[in-house]
Amino acid sequence: MGRGGSLSLNSGTRLVLSAIVLTAWAAAVGAAQLPEELTARAEQGDPAAQNELGSRYYAGRGVEKDEVEALRWVRLSAEQGYGPAQYNLGLMYFRNRGVEGASENDEAAARWYRLAADQGYPPAQAGLAYMYEYGAGIEKDEVAAYMWLELAVAGTTADFSKRLFSAKRDELAERLTADQIAEAERRAAEWKPVGER
Repeated sequence: MGRGGSLSLNSGTRLVLSAIVLTAWAAAVGAAQLPEELTARAEQGDPAAQNELGSRYYAGRGVEKDEVEALRWVRLSAEQGYGPAQYNLGLMYFRNRGVEGASENDEAAARWYRLAADQGYPPAQAGLAYMYEYGAGIEKDEVAAYMWLELAVAGTTADFSKRLFSAKRDELAERLTADQIAEAERRAAEWKPVGER
C-alpha cells in the first residue's frame, strides 16, 4: 500500500490488469453486437431467427432494448406458426410489453399461448394453465388448468421447469376433488399435439 491507503502497482501488474480489463471490455462489446447473419435470416423470413431477434430486442441483447421492435419480430415469427414465438407473443401481451389495448391483452395472451400449447410447447402449456386457473382472458376452468400443467410437466426436459410446473400442479390439486383430477388426467392422456390429430 502506498501513502494514504492507496494501492501501489508495479508496471507488470498494471499491464496484466490492463489486459484483463481490455479482454473483458472486448468480450462485452462482442456480446453486445448483433450477429449480421441473424438479422439477414430474420429478414428472409426464418421464424426461428425472427423470434431470436425479437427476444434480443426485448432483452436489449446486442441491440438497444426496444419492446415495439421486439413485438414486430416475434409477431412475424408467431404468425408463421413457430411455437416458441407464439408463446413469447402471448407473454408480451400478458405483460403488456410493446402492445396497446391493455383490456384485450389477456385474451390475446391466452389465444397465443393456446396456439403454442397445442403444438406441445411446455412453457406455453404452463402459461395457458395459469390463464385457465385464474380466468385471465379465458373462462376460468381449473380442470383444464390441471390438464395443461400435467402436459407441461410431462413435456419439459428442464429440471427447473419440471419442478416449477409440478409444484404449481400440486398446489392446484389441493383445491380440486379426486373426480376433477381424474378428469384432468384423462384429458391429458388423450391429448395430442396439433400435427398428430
